[in-house]
Amino acid sequence: MIRNSFIFLPKFGKKTEAGLWGKNIFSWDELDRSLDELYRDAKKRENLREYLYSARRALEKKDAAFFARCLPPSEHWRLYRQFREKTVFLDIETTGLSPYYDTITLIGTHDGVSTRIFMKDTNLDEICEYLRQFEIIVTFNGKQFDVPFIRKFFPEISIPPVHIDLRFLLRSVGYSGPLKKIERDLGIVRDEEIRDIDGRQAVVLWNRYVRGDHDALRDLVLYNVTDTVNLKNLMDFCYLKKISREILPAIGDDTTRRGLVTGEELDSLETFFSGFSGSVPSHEITIAVMNRGLEIFLDNKELLSIRPGTVKKTGIVLSYLLDRMALKGKEPVSVGIDLTGSEDRPTGFCTLAGNDAFLSLVRTDDEIIDAVRRANPDIVAIDASLGLPKGRCCTDDRCACRKFGIMRECERELKKRGIHVYPTLIPSMQALTRRGIRLAKVLRDYGFTVIESYPGAAQDILGFPRKRVHLGELATDLMSMGIVPHATRDPVTHDEIDALTNAVTGFFYLAGLYEAIGNAEEGFLVIPRPVDSAPDELES
Repeated sequence: MIRNSFIFLPKFGKKTEAGLWGKNIFSWDELDRSLDELYRDAKKRENLREYLYSARRALEKKDAAFFARCLPPSEHWRLYRQFREKTVFLDIETTGLSPYYDTITLIGTHDGVSTRIFMKDTNLDEICEYLRQFEIIVTFNGKQFDVPFIRKFFPEISIPPVHIDLRFLLRSVGYSGPLKKIERDLGIVRDEEIRDIDGRQAVVLWNRYVRGDHDALRDLVLYNVTDTVNLKNLMDFCYLKKISREILPAIGDDTTRRGLVTGEELDSLETFFSGFSGSVPSHEITIAVMNRGLEIFLDNKELLSIRPGTVKKTGIVLSYLLDRMALKGKEPVSVGIDLTGSEDRPTGFCTLAGNDAFLSLVRTDDEIIDAVRRANPDIVAIDASLGLPKGRCCTDDRCACRKFGIMRECERELKKRGIHVYPTLIPSMQALTRRGIRLAKVLRDYGFTVIESYPGAAQDILGFPRKRVHLGELATDLMSMGIVPHATRDPVTHDEIDALTNAVTGFFYLAGLYEAIGNAEEGFLVIPRPVDSAPDELES
């Protein structure tokens, strides 16, 4: 398609390009021969011939960077056929969604023929050299997620000069939404064992693997391999769909003779547009446990070898926090409250005393205050906004102070770090904010130290899944810190688990391992401070 394109030329848009096609000028050579007839300005003719010469040279040398500079990004798809053998399809898995806190666990790649994976603590750094051989990289939402993650951990990496993000290319041909939804819309059917896995569930699979679950690693690799292979199918689909929708109507029927598409590609149009059902092969991942570690096989071919003991999950264990507090002469008690906006709904309550976590549900403000007074904690951590945005005097949208906005500095900072957070004064949060401010004042009047916490942020920072991703895994990760739960009901509710997370944040605060983000006027939000270079005693 690129040989039939002219919009990379200076001041050439789609209208000019279509005009040339209308004059039966379909290739660079045909345009070169027609320049004397088309343009009187000798300087313009010379300039265009120089561009055409440079384009030919770039295509001969497979230099996509030339076209990346000249073509609009929305038209980079036109390079695909001529650079197909220089194209890599890539997808990453991570420990979470925040490049600020999380890390890459797996990078899967597919070059149209073979598949490779690069794994944390095994061969991840080899991705830098591997990508040097490609001119085009194809991802789904990779411009916002995959590539920023990769650049964070490999600042000197050379990403292929042309990046085609299928999230936007698919939208241009009428398909939008998450990748799995688009696959379903097109009839792409995944293997049953990975059909319900998404990026968040992939985090859970990694956590299970580092705890010794080899089946979880198998599912994670199969999920990633399927992603990368399906990206090629979707790129093929988009390429032909763009030609069918945007190019063929502009040039008429004489297409194969002009070299725009091959006869095989034209024959494929009907197949592609009728859906992928039954046309996407499944893959088999097997894992063998050997003396030298794990061997991962894709369709009976070795994919990766993992030496024993190379992959570890490190994190802060509760005993380390307790030891730090003991140095300060403290016998710590922390209360965590997962507050709701109404006394009609249960509020999670946790008293964390040493290793023991006492979990319960309360409802009214009086019940909360009584429970705190009985626990007599060193710290109370409440999941609710305990301050208002700068300039706001209340939560009333009818007040003149509404012009100052609904979000505080701490919330903006969390969003910058890739952590999802709700603004203080969106309608659904206003009742919770009022209740939190009121309750914090009463507790402070009783002499208690009260901090604002956010369990979702703490869980993201500590590498735990949030409750909506997998409540059971979240509870397991918390207990793996050395916490002994004591609950009045079974199973424990998500409100109690979030209250426990708040109480753990209180321990981080007492141990001096915390960050308070925000400002004095709006209030500070306390989050655990990640330990990048954890000492030996931090390893769980």
